Amino acid sequence: MKKVSIFLITLPLFAFNNPDKKKIVADQASSSIMYFMDHPLHSFEASSKEFRAIGVFDDQSKQLSVMAVKVAVNSFDSGNSNRDSHVIEKTEALKYPSVTFTSEDISYNGEEVTAKGKLVFHGQTKPFTIKGTQKVNGSKMNVSGKFEVNMKDFGIKPPSLMGMSTDEIIKLDYMFSFDI
Repeated sequence: MKKVSIFLITLPLFAFNNPDKKKIVADQASSSIMYFMDHPLHSFEASSKEFRAIGVFDDQSKQLSVMAVKVAVNSFDSGNSNRDSHVIEKTEALKYPSVTFTSEDISYNGEEVTAKGKLVFHGQTKPFTIKGTQKVNGSKMNVSGKFEVNMKDFGIKPPSLMGMSTDEIIKLDYMFSFDI
């Protein structure tokens, strides 16, 4: 049986007192999270389909009021198991197995979305802002965007190869597809 995090279960229950608001869950088959890293000798990317993204959607405004995402660090696949193992080692994924983001405030400017909240990575919680785009088409909604995380801000020494470290910045792309 899969363990579901408390933060996903307790997604603000008060939001459901309003009949226009409903919990939505991203379809993993049509959603994605990817990271990109640069090393002096090459660049690489890794993707995960093992994540959970949920939100509270308001049928009237066609907007999210709350969003939470959780992804297992060891679920990312770059196509190179040695590289993936090294990243798991450097991020101490056995001790800190997941990365989570939980919004505290979501604002809109047309289709542009700004989610301010908390990012938990490597056991450290930091205020974090993620920007993206939301598109509603009939009964489907896609939320997508890009953001960067500095490993050193979360106490992680960048992985290295041949005595040269990767950049300390991890670039991330996400696309979540929801049935609304």
